[in-house]
Amino acid sequence: VENALKNSSYTQIPYVYALSSKSYCIALLCPQHAAIRQLAASLQISGKELSELCAHPQIVAAVLKDLQAQCKAAKLAGFETPSKLILVSDEWTVENDMLTTTMKIKRKPIADRHASEIKAVYV
Repeated sequence: VENALKNSSYTQIPYVYALSSKSYCIALLCPQHAAIRQLAASLQISGKELSELCAHPQIVAAVLKDLQAQCKAAKLAGFETPSKLILVSDEWTVENDMLTTTMKIKRKPIADRHASEIKAVYV
């Protein structure tokens, strides 16, 4: 699923999270900053910090729609396609312990850092 999400022009680092008690998964995404700013300009959302853009409902909806299209193009099953999205404005790096030295995501630290956002999305 994460490989399909990487095909989106908005994706820098994808992370798919799922709870066994729910019938859908969600995506946490470190976005391509330039692509998010370009999307904001096309939606006439201007003069905002990246953190505000990542929380803007129109931007989240547009990026989620693109991610879902990427999943459909990859012929993923419905339950594999993220139903909700969290755009993360702070980058995941080796220095902040979100990535390994080989640039792979560290699932537990990311889930722990964004636990409140994940809980809010999984209602």
